[in-house]
Amino acid sequence: MNSKQPPTRAEQRSGDCQTGLDQAQRGGFAALHGKRLAVLCNRAAVTRSGQPILDALALAPGLRLSCIYSPEHGAAVQAEAGEHVGSQHDGPVPVISLYGTRTHPSAAELASIDLFVVDLPDVGARYYTYMATMKACMTACAEHGVPMLILDRPNPLGGVTLEGAVATVFGSPVCCAPIPIRHGMTLGEIARFFQTTFLADTGLTLDVLTARNWRRDSLFDACGLPWTPPSPNLPAFDNALMYVGTCLFEGLNLNEGRGTASPFLRCGAPWLKPERILADLREPECAGVELKPIGYTPRAIPGKAAHPRYRDTDCPGIELRVTDRQAVRPLTTVWALIAAIRRHHAELEWSPFFDTLAGGPWLREQIQSGRPVGESLDRMREHRTTFDAARPRLYA
Repeated sequence: MNSKQPPTRAEQRSGDCQTGLDQAQRGGFAALHGKRLAVLCNRAAVTRSGQPILDALALAPGLRLSCIYSPEHGAAVQAEAGEHVGSQHDGPVPVISLYGTRTHPSAAELASIDLFVVDLPDVGARYYTYMATMKACMTACAEHGVPMLILDRPNPLGGVTLEGAVATVFGSPVCCAPIPIRHGMTLGEIARFFQTTFLADTGLTLDVLTARNWRRDSLFDACGLPWTPPSPNLPAFDNALMYVGTCLFEGLNLNEGRGTASPFLRCGAPWLKPERILADLREPECAGVELKPIGYTPRAIPGKAAHPRYRDTDCPGIELRVTDRQAVRPLTTVWALIAAIRRHHAELEWSPFFDTLAGGPWLREQIQSGRPVGESLDRMREHRTTFDAARPRLYA
């Protein structure tokens, strides 16, 4: 949808969306009273008014917060991707990082917990590591008999459109489950999927407090909720939307916009010839997005990109500007871009991380075979049919 257009009926219906956190706060956190609580969250998990979850809990009388766990980027959401974040034990409540050397709560910690609460702002793409952290916590809670409560949020990318094949190789933090890249599920629905797929025989007690007034056909800009960056390089909704495709640049010798003010909205390299690439793209592959040649120089940005690829090197590149959020298919556009770059540049290199992000070798093999993008997309849609029919749906 063009951001300058008036809201659709679906947007008008969803404009008063309330998250699971809003619902819990409105009810005085009744389900949390009398329990020793652990919370997996960060400061991007906010109420409709922009209040972080930990501030909301601190103002609620009678709650017993025993432990705070944080995912990648830390509790304050100030660490760049992959950066180690240490735990803090010097405050009234320990804050324990579950990204890096530790991935799940310990048995001793869970022994002092009656309820494990999760509130994380997932972005709707399989690469995002928050769901992998939740999965590890679900496994630990299942092993130690600790019930879980997910405070759900809308999927910012909506719940209708799926992109990418279902992963065939999974188990890494950036691809932890057999789901498409753009998976169409809320975090609560992902938790249900994990429960039935990986933890069916464990007896895990899992409750989901759903968001209110969210419909699957609504994107984030229709929800009336504040965008609080869930990680340092997703400062706005359009960055997160295009991340579905442009994250794949991380598996190539291309800069993906890190080290600039537009992460995941551009790509570039010293050897790239953008005009040649753009002339080779077909309009249907670029629906909803404007592509134009640019030149830029990635710089070190503390807390966002200390060592961006091609740091301090001039890069001819391509800028991607979203013009219609409903129509854009980021993976299709990026797929076509990579295929065109490959046709025109022998300098293009693939790292093993590309297949990790893609959920297996299939996408790379399709591009390297020279098969038309449209033909590959048709085959990929067939792969999603079974998943789409079986995936959990908590919303209309």
